[in-house]
Amino acid sequence: MYRSRSHDYIYYPVSWTDPGTGTSYDRGYYDELGNFYEHVVIRDGNEYETRCVCNYCGTEIKLKWTEGALPSCPNCGAVLREVVENSVIEDKLQDIVRYDIGKRRSSHGTGILAVIIIMIVSVASIISFRTVCQISDRLEHVSTTVERQDPQRADPDRSADSIYVKEIGRKCPWYDEYESYYDQVSDCYFWFKEEDLCWEYWFEGISSDYGDYGWMQYDYFDNTWYIEESHGNWIPLPEKYDASVLWHMDETGTGRYKGLDILYIDAIGRECEFDASLSEYYDPETKCHFWYNDLVEPPIWQYWYEGISSDHGDYGWMEYDEDEGRWYIETDESGWVVLPDKYDTSGLWHIDAQYE
Repeated sequence: MYRSRSHDYIYYPVSWTDPGTGTSYDRGYYDELGNFYEHVVIRDGNEYETRCVCNYCGTEIKLKWTEGALPSCPNCGAVLREVVENSVIEDKLQDIVRYDIGKRRSSHGTGILAVIIIMIVSVASIISFRTVCQISDRLEHVSTTVERQDPQRADPDRSADSIYVKEIGRKCPWYDEYESYYDQVSDCYFWFKEEDLCWEYWFEGISSDYGDYGWMQYDYFDNTWYIEESHGNWIPLPEKYDASVLWHMDETGTGRYKGLDILYIDAIGRECEFDASLSEYYDPETKCHFWYNDLVEPPIWQYWYEGISSDHGDYGWMEYDEDEGRWYIETDESGWVVLPDKYDTSGLWHIDAQYE
């Protein structure tokens, strides 16, 4: 098991099949959500570590190297450039687990759970760790857990028996049989995938072309539809399909602390108003947008400081770690990292236990 700021990873050195359930597992990494990764590299300062199989001689190896170097197979000497270029790179974590949910990160983890898993690790426990996250069949089509880089916030108006979808202007009923909502006009089944915090859609006439797969997700960053072509393989929706007739939930959510439109913040000694159009609060004096991320447990505040966050394009959201006493920021290249020293943090503020 490897632990990082984003996930706990279990590495399987060989592909295998659970004789009890018939479930097959690929050689590689699985995180605590059941997502599969061919390569994961754990970074500890300027040192890197991974387990993999050499593509040249087939040897299962444990690699360690320093930043700037290229690892080589200790058996055949081949330079393993693809391991560096095609890996998910994660920062090592010793004491607490953080779960990366794309743009929205939780800085509170389940370290106790990880310790328990390590203590009781066995084939049976690994199997349950994986299968708990599996999605039950919908419409007799298998929906599988996948790695997505941009899970989104849910529409807060959903309910158990129906949901009003403002994007199409009508209410859609829930069907227990399919575990999905259904819009008859667009012939679309859709449901909210809690573990990825995103909506998935099944459009008849498109999804049905993919047999046991075909669930679709909308990427809000690149404004692109993705469809699951095969197990865990998500591709941009082919151009032969008319995407203009498709609809999706807006990237919306509450962001509001307990429904309050105005918050008095002790750290700055003034009130801040909630901007419903952005689902965020804003302090004009410090040029800070902030919102209450209640889609993680426990919830956490996240901040966007102009002049710092804006250096990172579509990323840049920040969190303050009370235990460590330092800021983290989301980057495109490395995910969530400690805020670099080049930024002056003396003018930054954060919400303490007042609204936790």
